[in-house]
Amino acid sequence: MIIGLTGTKASGKGVVAEILKARDFEYSSLSDRVREEASERKLSGYTVKDLQNIGNELRQKFGNSVLAKRTLEKLQNRSTDEIKNKKIVVDGIRNLGEIEEFKKTNDFFLIAVDAPQKTRFERIINRGRGSDPKNWEDFLKMDERDLGAG
Repeated sequence: MIIGLTGTKASGKGVVAEILKARDFEYSSLSDRVREEASERKLSGYTVKDLQNIGNELRQKFGNSVLAKRTLEKLQNRSTDEIKNKKIVVDGIRNLGEIEEFKKTNDFFLIAVDAPQKTRFERIINRGRGSDPKNWEDFLKMDERDLGAG
């Protein structure tokens, strides 16, 4: 079984993932695939915008399902068990191509998580990731772009 998590940044997807991990779900994130690509490109000190750009480049070059395919390949290479016999939670699903790819496993469920902008902004400030926006204006720009603007 694969449970996919989608939603806005800092909406609480990580909390849902932690609950599932405590119930023996294996965790993976599509954002990890983007960060891996950034590392392969030898980028450091990247921002959310940089990661969004890399994700968009990958989708343009390899199709909208590229991150889902890479994640499934990575999960399948970790164990000799068939993926259908595992309990997996995948965080950071961002587009329909990714959803369609996971649906091919025939045991996929998608959960959408959201929270008010102010709450999400406070969470981003509190978690203090180097790539996160540092002020309200930059948060709004990131949020708008994450939701598909531009």
